[in-house]
Amino acid sequence: MKLRSSLFAFLLLSVLSHAQYRFSGYVDKSKWHENVYLSIINDYRQLSGVYEEQILDKVEADSTGYFEFTGSMLEDDYRIYKIHTDNCEDALQELAHFSAHCDESKEVLFIGRNTDTIQFPFSFDYQMFCDVKSKNEKAIALVKVDSLKDEMKYAYSAYRSEANRNLNNRKWFKTLQDYGKSLNEPLAELYIYAFLSDRSNSLHQ
Repeated sequence: MKLRSSLFAFLLLSVLSHAQYRFSGYVDKSKWHENVYLSIINDYRQLSGVYEEQILDKVEADSTGYFEFTGSMLEDDYRIYKIHTDNCEDALQELAHFSAHCDESKEVLFIGRNTDTIQFPFSFDYQMFCDVKSKNEKAIALVKVDSLKDEMKYAYSAYRSEANRNLNNRKWFKTLQDYGKSLNEPLAELYIYAFLSDRSNSLHQ
C-alpha cells in the first residue's frame, strides 16, 4: 500500500513539474506589427492600456501571423492575462509601454493558469482576438462578458436621452452583475466591477 501511494505521489509530482501553458493564435500582419506580448494583470484599474511592468513575454509572429507563448513560469492559480500587439514604431515601443499609451493597439483579456492550452484563432470574418478556444470554460469567461458589453453599447446607442440612459442603467447593471455571479468566477466578477465602476463607459455618460 505504501509503495502504491509513493508511486502515485511520484507520478503526480512528475506531471506537475512538466505542466506547461500554451497560448497561441494569429495576428493580421497586414495591419499589425509582428511583436506580440503576454502580460499579467495585477491591478484591475490597469485592464486597458499597455504597461511595461505587466509584460511577461514577447514573441514574433511568423510569416502567416501565427504566434505562440509556452512555458511553465505562470502561476498555478487562475489570473487575468492579456495578449496584445500594437503599431507603435520600434523606437517608440519601449516608451509607449512605459507610459501605457499607444494610439494603435489590439488586445484580448482572458483567465488562465500554468496548465492551460488556449487558442486565439481568426474569427469567421478574419477578425483577430475575437474568438477564444479552450477546454477550460474559465478561459472564455471574459470574452463572454465582452459580448454582453457590446450588446449594452448597442442598446445605449439606439436612442440617446436621459430616460433611455436611466432605463438601460437599471437593466444592464443587473444583467452584468447577475451574469458575473452565474459564472462562479471571482476574477470575472472583478472584471465586471471594473467596467461598471469606470466613469468613462456608457453607464455614466
